[in-house]
Formats: sequence, C-alpha cells, structure tokens
Amino acid sequence: MEKDFHYYLIYCLAAITQQEHSNIIAYASQFVDDNCERQFSIDGEPCPFPSSIPAGGGYYYPIMTQSMSPKSLDLYIQKYVYVPFHFLPGDDTVEIKGKRNAMNTTPNSQNAQAMLHEALKSNNPYRLGVTLHTFADTWSHQNFTGLWEDWNSVYPWYRLDKTYVPNIGHAEVGHSPDVISEIWTDYRLEKRIVNVDRAFDAVREIFRALRKNSDKGPLWGDVRLKFLKILNVPGYDDRIRAMVDFAKGEAGVDIVKYDRDSWIGQALDKKSGQVVMAPNFEQSDWHRFHQAAKEHFAHSLMLIASL
Repeated sequence: MEKDFHYYLIYCLAAITQQEHSNIIAYASQFVDDNCERQFSIDGEPCPFPSSIPAGGGYYYPIMTQSMSPKSLDLYIQKYVYVPFHFLPGDDTVEIKGKRNAMNTTPNSQNAQAMLHEALKSNNPYRLGVTLHTFADTWSHQNFTGLWEDWNSVYPWYRLDKTYVPNIGHAEVGHSPDVISEIWTDYRLEKRIVNVDRAFDAVREIFRALRKNSDKGPLWGDVRLKFLKILNVPGYDDRIRAMVDFAKGEAGVDIVKYDRDSWIGQALDKKSGQVVMAPNFEQSDWHRFHQAAKEHFAHSLMLIASL
C-alpha cells in the first residue's frame, strides 16, 4: 500500500469509528514506510540509520521499520525490518511452483489477526498505527515473503528485462502491488490481480476491527459503497482528495496533510552536523512511535518464533 491507504484511508477509518487520536494512528501507520535511512540526511547529504542517538551522556536506540537503500540486500534487514513490518508470515496455504512457504504473507492470517488484537488491546495509538500498516500489507504483499528467494520471482526466467532485480519481496514487479488503482499479472499463479479488490477487503476488515474496538460509528453496510467508490477513483491525488472530503463529510474531521519530517523534526536536532536528541525528547511523537514499533517488533517475532 502507498500513502493514500496507509495515511489518508486509515485516517478516514479511524475517524469515522471514533478512535481516540485518529491523527496519531494514521501518522504512525504511514511513518512505518518513512522511518528509514533518508530521514537522517544532514545538509542534503544521505546518512545511515543510526544505531544509537546521543544525549546527556546517554543513548537512545531507535528501530528501523523500512529500508530504501542497498542495505536491503542484507539478510538482517530482510528478517528484522521487512518481515515483521511489511511481510508478516501467514497461513501455509498457497502453493507456488509446486511448493509451499511458511514465510509467505497471506491476507488476514491468524498471525495478522493476533497482532491486531494485541495492538487494539494496548490502547496505544502509535502501536495501533504501526500494526495497521502491517495488517494492510498482508493484502497488498500477499504471496510474497520479505526474504531474498526464488519464491518471489514473478516473471518467467526468459524475461531478462524483469528478472535482473533481487527477488526480495515484490521488487521484481516494482510498486505494482502497492498501487490501489493498478491491475497486474502474477505469472507464478497465472492470475490477473485487481488491487482495488484487495484494498476493499483490507478496508472492510480494518473497519470491522476498529468499530468493534470503539463500538461507535456507522455500520459497515452503511459505508461500504462509499469506500468502494473512493477506492475506484483512478488518480492518486484524486483519491486522496476524495478521502479528505469523506472524512470531513462523514466524521467532521479535517485531515492534515502528511509531512514525513514533522515528528522527527520535533524530536531530533540535526543542525549541529550530527543527530542529537532535542529537549523533551521522551515526550515526542517520534520517541513514542519507536517505543511502540519495538513492541510490535517483539510481538511479531514471537508469533513467528517457530519459523
């Protein structure tokens, strides 16, 4: 999924089911994708994701939730970033090339449901946002794993124009699985994939879980066609506008435009040529996001400990 789903649509879903801190839930959901190396650039120069951040004689140890660099080739990144945050292993029910794979992502799996249940139970909007990102990705990333393996090779071997990329996640088919309006072919399954159908299923399950949690807002039957209409808006920017209008009309909520630098800008100081904690760091959204992401990470690894 992209920002139109992870931020704007999650904001709509949280707002109309009257979740507390729907803005935080939505921001944390999208920030899973932006909490990577690129946010630590200094004076325009790219910097690696720091293993620790100094302050007052101590250190804070952040957790990476996405990687957009050649470090994705590192098995550590695949196992401890991609798998727990984007490619949660699900039910071993899919067969590809005559094989099954316990690391395969399947939509709304038992692991995904258990993960979401714990996040809802925590009453922590940061953790719920992180988990909703992973939960939504079980639909868009279904039938892929977060590892570098032949299982993820979509195109036939003779399509050299497509098969030169490392088979990590859905890298071979680019962003196609994440774009709501995209229709593409998964040649492994000989199947035409209509992403809007997958996105609609994800919206339905997220809505039901959130409404059950708050016991507030309209029934699914009252809004399902409205969500379907939004998802079928063909343009990315037009979809976002439709989501903003929907949140305002349905819940009276003004969705603030997403700014990926707002949380980190309040938490860290990069003006001195190095990254250090800003005052009141522990009360910042960025710090609370990282604490919640660590809880999500630990629970995800517990769910797949036997793999």
